[in-house]
Amino acid sequence: MPWFEYEGLTPGETAVTGRLEAGDHAAAERILAQMGLQVRQLTEAEPPARTMARLGAEDLIFFNEQLASLAKAGIALDEGLAQLARDVESPTLRKWLTELVEDLRRGVPFEQAIEARQQGLPVLYSRVIRAGVETGELPATLLNLNQHLRLLGSTRRIVWEMVSYPLLIGVLALIIVSGFLVFVVPQFDEIYRDFGTALPVWTRLLLAMARYFPYILLVATAIVVLMVLLWGGLKQTVRGAALRERVVFALPVIGRIARASLVARFFRMVATTVGSGLPLPEAMRLGADATGCRSLITDAERLANEVERGESIFAANQSSAFIPPLFGYCVQVAGSRDVLPVAVAQLADAYEQRALHAQALVRTLLFPCLVLVLGVFVFFCVIGLFLPLVTLVNAMSGG
Repeated sequence: MPWFEYEGLTPGETAVTGRLEAGDHAAAERILAQMGLQVRQLTEAEPPARTMARLGAEDLIFFNEQLASLAKAGIALDEGLAQLARDVESPTLRKWLTELVEDLRRGVPFEQAIEARQQGLPVLYSRVIRAGVETGELPATLLNLNQHLRLLGSTRRIVWEMVSYPLLIGVLALIIVSGFLVFVVPQFDEIYRDFGTALPVWTRLLLAMARYFPYILLVATAIVVLMVLLWGGLKQTVRGAALRERVVFALPVIGRIARASLVARFFRMVATTVGSGLPLPEAMRLGADATGCRSLITDAERLANEVERGESIFAANQSSAFIPPLFGYCVQVAGSRDVLPVAVAQLADAYEQRALHAQALVRTLLFPCLVLVLGVFVFFCVIGLFLPLVTLVNAMSGG
């Protein structure tokens, strides 16, 4: 997408400048209008150099916690973050904070300063900040995001812990099998040709694998590299990002964790924003935007439109693809504004527990499944190794 440079005035008549990425000129104007800016000049610009450091998960969680503490205590963000930059140990986070403080001291609104650094942050992080600022619930919003990040991070660690050992064994097995197929099997191939005996199917398959193994290995490596590049490139387009979401949600167990975590985050944001006095339709839109999940954003926008037209959210929620129907029932039953935030927060707790339960299931199932796959692979290689010898002995003994 193209980039645009803008000049404008904030509601407080402060002049600001910046850059943003948008689909076209009209989309850029809409984004700036949502940010509350009076645009004075908007021109297309060259894309920025991709040199901005991306904060690691731990740095981002630490930053969120400290930012939530500063906002809750009412401390000026520029001074508080400047002090934080002097105390942090991470060079990347220190440099990032220093540049952020410089923008704040130039009068750039906080959410705009964050948006200018979006490329070094998780998708739509700036929207999370803006949602917190607009509702006056920035600390709760940031802590909600941290809970989501920790859940995803622990899921990645579980998967890596389960995969790392079988992966190491698989690499060693691949090296051994490669040597076997390249150096040993061809010798037996010549022997069997001299004897002219009928070979078992598995043996013939093994001999064929040995003949074409270098090409198989090359093609397999190319396919893996291509899939990795394709997966990374999908997020550069709207359709590609939507496809990535569908693939992740379709994965057994892992998809359940991602879906439950996003739904819990959405519920938590809705509970927080409704409790701060925001109308339910706008709370749903902000909550969905803060997740960055396109399926959830689409569902929330449809539900918000139905509510604004006076339709029953319970009936509209029955056809939702992502938001659980229980949400509509909860909203309908907890009609009082004082009760609704508590009820939706309890829903968020329930879906967070569901995500944690799915994580436990990953620990239980993933390792045995990987060991089983690896065992089948090794079994085939062993059978392929010994069947030729048995065949040769039978041929020599006349059996």
